[in-house]
Amino acid sequence: MKNLRSFLAGRKFALAYFALVTFAFTQVSAETILFKNGEKTYGTVIDQSTDTVTILKETKRQAIPKSQILKIIFKDIKDEAEIAKLFETEKKKLNKDGKKPEKEEQLDTLLLEQMIKENSYKTVQKRLALIEKYIDEQDSSWEEYISENRNPWEPVWKSAILPGWGLSTMKHENYARTYQVLIGLSIIVAIGGSQAATEQHNKAENRLGKILIEDPVTYAQIQGSGITGASFVVTKMQSDSISEYNSAKSKENQYETYSRTGLYLGVGLYLAQLAQSYFLGKKWATHNIIQTPSGESVKEGFNFKSNYLPIAAGAGSSLWEYRTDLNYVSTF
Repeated sequence: MKNLRSFLAGRKFALAYFALVTFAFTQVSAETILFKNGEKTYGTVIDQSTDTVTILKETKRQAIPKSQILKIIFKDIKDEAEIAKLFETEKKKLNKDGKKPEKEEQLDTLLLEQMIKENSYKTVQKRLALIEKYIDEQDSSWEEYISENRNPWEPVWKSAILPGWGLSTMKHENYARTYQVLIGLSIIVAIGGSQAATEQHNKAENRLGKILIEDPVTYAQIQGSGITGASFVVTKMQSDSISEYNSAKSKENQYETYSRTGLYLGVGLYLAQLAQSYFLGKKWATHNIIQTPSGESVKEGFNFKSNYLPIAAGAGSSLWEYRTDLNYVSTF
């Protein structure tokens, strides 16, 4: 866990420092790299190996073989006359094999290593400043978020009131939106299924009422009319009525199943997001823990600690004391 106390105490200084370093870095001239073939280039040296030197040129990395390099001058030289003079001076140092004396090579390597350290430091500071600027633009409340006092039950009661709210509080937006969408769909299925089941129930009841009251009268009239095949017609009408009733009852049961499934799923998801809010909330709340310079973990506010400590030791005996400390820790 990072030391929030130190972080918050120095943030204003860090902001000013990063801004200054960023400005300074943009003003630092690139190194001038002279090649043995008489050409030159400009770039920021950021790394080296046994055989190559890596430079940063227009935000792109470029590896240059050391065997091609005549001299790296740690400043941006634009004066052609000065460059020509440097070429002549450095070429005189080369032997017949096109190499410098060993001591000269060692000195160049040491100077290069020092420049790499300085450039790397500046690059890191610039990137830190850009990262902080990006975070500020994306979420201006990030400082308050990482430094506020936290209760592990806060995400739970928020999620109990509004599903996903507690997860969103902990910056788990994807989880929050997923639960909200799924629980919302489950509620729609539960309510819609219940309404459809009620409609089918009413339809079945109406059909049953006709079968028991209205249809017998109709059947009697048809059979009493003396029409040929009246019995077949009545039988067919009875079959259709019963089939329509059974169909309505079947759909009623089906929609009730959908409604119960949606309800159970919604309740399950609701309880699941409560459980997830609790377990993630325990980790989220540990941001309240602060580390002292000695590495001891404490919390903001009053901290009570008691220990038995040895104060002296003799031949076969020792003395102990009971020490109690009460400290108040603040992040400011």
